[in-house]
Amino acid sequence: MTILNDENFSLVFADKDDQTKIRRERSKTYWERKVRKAEFASPDVGWRILDDSLQRDVKLAKDKPTDQRYEDELWVLLSRLSFNHLSRDRSCRIQYDEKDGAAQQVDVLAVDDECAVIIECKCAEVAGTKPGDFKTEIESLGAKKAGLHRELRARFNKPKLKIAYVLATRNYILRQADVDRLATFGILEYYTELVAHLGSAARYQFQADLFQGQDIPEMESRIYAVQASMGGIEYYSFCIEPERLLKMGYVLHRSKSIKTLPSYQRLIKKKRLQSIKKFINNGGYFPNSLIVSVDNESKKARFEPFASPIPNASSRAGILHLPPQYRSLYVIDGQHRLYGYSDSEYADNNSVPVVAFMELPREEQLRLFMEINENQKAVSKNLKHTLDADLKWDSKNLAERAEGIKKQLAQELGENVTSPLFNRVLVGEDQRTEIRVLTLEAILRGLNQTKFVGKFTKDAVREQGMFNTGDSTSTVEKLRRLLSAFFTYIATEYESEWTRLPKDGGLLTINDGVTSLIMVFGDVLEHLERTSQIKPLAEGSDSIIEKAATYLDGLKPYFRKLTEPDRAELRKKYGSGAPTRLRRIFQKAIHEAREDFSPIGLKEYWRDQSKLYNIETYSRVADIELKLRDDIKQLLMQEHGTMWLKKGLPEKLFTHLSTEAAKKNRLIENDEDEKTPWDCLNLIHIRDIVMHGAQWSTLFQKNYTIPGQEAKKKEDKTSWLAKLNSIRNNADHEYSVSKDEADYVAAIHDWLILGDHTDISSRSSIGESNVENDA
Repeated sequence: MTILNDENFSLVFADKDDQTKIRRERSKTYWERKVRKAEFASPDVGWRILDDSLQRDVKLAKDKPTDQRYEDELWVLLSRLSFNHLSRDRSCRIQYDEKDGAAQQVDVLAVDDECAVIIECKCAEVAGTKPGDFKTEIESLGAKKAGLHRELRARFNKPKLKIAYVLATRNYILRQADVDRLATFGILEYYTELVAHLGSAARYQFQADLFQGQDIPEMESRIYAVQASMGGIEYYSFCIEPERLLKMGYVLHRSKSIKTLPSYQRLIKKKRLQSIKKFINNGGYFPNSLIVSVDNESKKARFEPFASPIPNASSRAGILHLPPQYRSLYVIDGQHRLYGYSDSEYADNNSVPVVAFMELPREEQLRLFMEINENQKAVSKNLKHTLDADLKWDSKNLAERAEGIKKQLAQELGENVTSPLFNRVLVGEDQRTEIRVLTLEAILRGLNQTKFVGKFTKDAVREQGMFNTGDSTSTVEKLRRLLSAFFTYIATEYESEWTRLPKDGGLLTINDGVTSLIMVFGDVLEHLERTSQIKPLAEGSDSIIEKAATYLDGLKPYFRKLTEPDRAELRKKYGSGAPTRLRRIFQKAIHEAREDFSPIGLKEYWRDQSKLYNIETYSRVADIELKLRDDIKQLLMQEHGTMWLKKGLPEKLFTHLSTEAAKKNRLIENDEDEKTPWDCLNLIHIRDIVMHGAQWSTLFQKNYTIPGQEAKKKEDKTSWLAKLNSIRNNADHEYSVSKDEADYVAAIHDWLILGDHTDISSRSSIGESNVENDA
């Protein structure tokens, strides 16, 4: 390894010209070499033939180790961010002790005019199920900071050079203690790259993340401005060079793993950015103002009005002092216009108009963004979902606040590096990957079936949440730690299942699996609280998980016996009912290990799933359908004579049934087997017929209104037909008919076939509330 000094500077660092060639090699996931065909027999161990079509040579390839590929990816990223100097390879060493010449090996080192970034890479072969331990590395690097800073600033002759450390991890879960250490030593975790969208312009976002709140060297912060107000809010209007605004500005994207609340911008679109760059470089300009909010935490922003203002004027001119710091201006609107100036010859000599609000609360920034974009390109559904959490986070409406807490918690589980769900959840405008497939909705469905947060009306508590402290921040933090500990238990104890990719039949790391895991965890904790085994608000996460594990361990026999056909059935067969199915399976497995655990409805669910009632119910439905077809046909013939089919059926239904009959008759050879449109009638069509025109009131109402429902509307009186059809479909397929559904059909059967009206009103009320939607 080579220790950096003036003599070997060019051997250690690659400038932008050298980076182009190196980038081609480091972009590949393998090494290449050529061997003479005349001397070649077979590849050495680890090598494979990449190309044997050459005339004299064979091109061989060997996959790089996982850690090398990760370092190369980061090196390529920083190169595309257009840093002036990059360490050429892994052999770079920086001296940190002048007395004994001790030096630190650096995985990746990038240096620009204003900053340097030292990256330490940690990459596991596969996604981790246990937190990595980086205590030694973090504390060791922290102790060397002063010496490293001194050496780099001296070597590049930049006394004010900003220096940041990045612990870049892949396939690791971080311990909370390591996260705390990272904050102490100023080391940041790697954040979602923007270079694919912004190119070298992403450097501004990168520097803003690393050096937030630090002064920008030699930045002129003064600007001529006009101070005014609108809607009771003070603002400043000014013009500024894009280069200055790019350095101070920051865009709050919702596709980032570093958390800033609330973040609201869509990810910058590469195609749109390229067209704007071309427009600007051809002399184009945008006369409309960018909208920003000034973060004045440093108290360096101030306004000095000119002397002799115009009497009675609603505005005044002066000099505005902006905070000369990274990430001191948040761009609310105009991000594409601003970033279009990056790497442009006009970035430091043109000016763009800006409307700046001073310390606008983040929630107000969000609302302003939504109002500006209301009539423009629609905000994506997932982004709206994310913004909704921010808006309701501290709402005075208790029901909204509870919803905001759960949505915030769902995001935290996907964005916090201590969570096993980190980088597995789609937040904002994240792009789907091989492992990032979980939606916020899946987590929310699970949370909504627990008693973690509680139930509320607008201004009252309906059911106090088990872990609701009364404060949004502490409630989310307590639940995040608890659920992170729970998923760490799952990832550790069921490692082979947790590491199985969704595309390979993974059951726990898909949306249905995560939803059901949260549900059953809620069931276990509810049981533990009810039996006084835990005190949710008083106990820590480790204690609660330790007690819950004695129940959750009951899942192990189930997963040991889980077959591939069972796995495929659960993933495909049950559709929207899959989370409930999985929840009941998990409950049953736990109950078999711990008989004291018996959630409400578990016994009834498995009774109903036994298909005990399918055959009898299907037979009764068939009897009912046959009777309805015969009775309705007779009534239609009496009313309409020989034209009963055309006049008694809705036109659309008549056409459909005639078409179906024609299709079937094309395949029939004997005349006596031919079908009529009536032969193609299904149970669901009967409701359309009885409701057609005035036929309900004139022909069918008397015979087909369930006793006790005479006062209801026509739609409600006929809803039993839709319900009956739904049950028939269940009985006819592989689903199980529940006891309630079987009783419902029995009641209808006794009423229509046997003429028994006893208790028909109460028996037939089952499931009425949703039958109209089913129809």
